[in-house]
Amino acid sequence: MTLKLHVFPLSPRAFKVTWAATHLGVEFEPVLVDFSKGAHRTPEFAGLNPNMRMPVLEENEFTLWESNAIVQYLASRQPGAGLLPEEPKARASIAKWQFWDSSHWDPACAIFAFENYVKKLFGRGEPASSEIARGNELIARNAPVLEAQLQKHRYVAGDMLTAADISLGAMFWIAEHAQFPLEEYRGIQRWAADLKSLPSWQKAAADAMAMMPAR
Repeated sequence: MTLKLHVFPLSPRAFKVTWAATHLGVEFEPVLVDFSKGAHRTPEFAGLNPNMRMPVLEENEFTLWESNAIVQYLASRQPGAGLLPEEPKARASIAKWQFWDSSHWDPACAIFAFENYVKKLFGRGEPASSEIARGNELIARNAPVLEAQLQKHRYVAGDMLTAADISLGAMFWIAEHAQFPLEEYRGIQRWAADLKSLPSWQKAAADAMAMMPAR
């Protein structure tokens, strides 16, 4: 059975797994989870992920949810690519940033993604000023942590691209729409531009847009 990735392509969490697979040369079948039709709330999808969220990796009888876990799994299939090294300390450093993404970076960025992009995309009203204010507070708390690392290194976990960059950097897939307040962070801006210039990013981006149904 072909490895399948169940995704809603406009989501950064979906983009990170398709970008990881594309970068690694892992063949996969993309399966559209159409949020506009409630595809993530069907009994069939709940059988893949009881949280009724995507992305989900499906391979034979194996299913895996949580985007960063999927990135780790894909990277572990191609150890020679260097996204997830085998040396314990180097691997732990990458995992640290992936956990930081889930606990800090993603929640901060998700506020802007929802208020400035998702609401417009699905006709759910104007951005809530209270939520934008909360997002600004979270970015002000967390962006300096990432900025300090990127002032010292080209990539998040050092001077080579790793799974940490894919996990954290995928949020820039919607940066233009989400309007993240990151203009003052030069290291983050430089890093995001580097990621977007990668052939794997550009192919994953083109494939994601091609996958979206006409609206």
